[in-house]
Amino acid sequence: MRIGYLIFAAAIASLAAGQQSPKTRCDFDGFDTSSKLAETLKTGDPVVVNRIEGDWTCGYLVGRKGSGPGWVRSKEIRVVDFDPNPPLAAWAGTWVQGENRIRIQSSKTSGKLDLEGEAYWHGFGDNVHTGNFSADTTPTANHVHVEDDSCHIDLALIGKYLLANDNNSCGGTNVRFWGVWKRRAQTK
Repeated sequence: MRIGYLIFAAAIASLAAGQQSPKTRCDFDGFDTSSKLAETLKTGDPVVVNRIEGDWTCGYLVGRKGSGPGWVRSKEIRVVDFDPNPPLAAWAGTWVQGENRIRIQSSKTSGKLDLEGEAYWHGFGDNVHTGNFSADTTPTANHVHVEDDSCHIDLALIGKYLLANDNNSCGGTNVRFWGVWKRRAQTK
């Protein structure tokens, strides 16, 4: 399993109201949306590109009001610069996606990273499903593959973002290490 992405981009302007996206569905990793999520994007919000159709890009959008697939005008996004061979220190930190966490630090073994993650899915009422992993691994360029028992996760370090994809076997129902993660700010 590898993370498949064409381009990782960031919005450079919000979508102007009234612009019409393509009528075709924006399917992305099994999801479809007809939401207006693109209208809530702000400058700098990440977009993981799936496909381009004319002047429009279908991608996974991460905005302040949620995330999911949607259409955005191609001219409104730019490619994110990233180091294709980042040093180990570039991975270090606590990466967050809502209440989910991935902690990455240098391992005691030279050239390796120590990773720990925890994720949650809240169902009906007090029903909470959890998942976690812990592993040491060696990065290959800007990619890391993690295996902890049946849980397999691929990570890509793209600028200030961590892009994750798992095999859907890292915890309870609907628990995923998937999507775009941001490094948590250091508290002083």
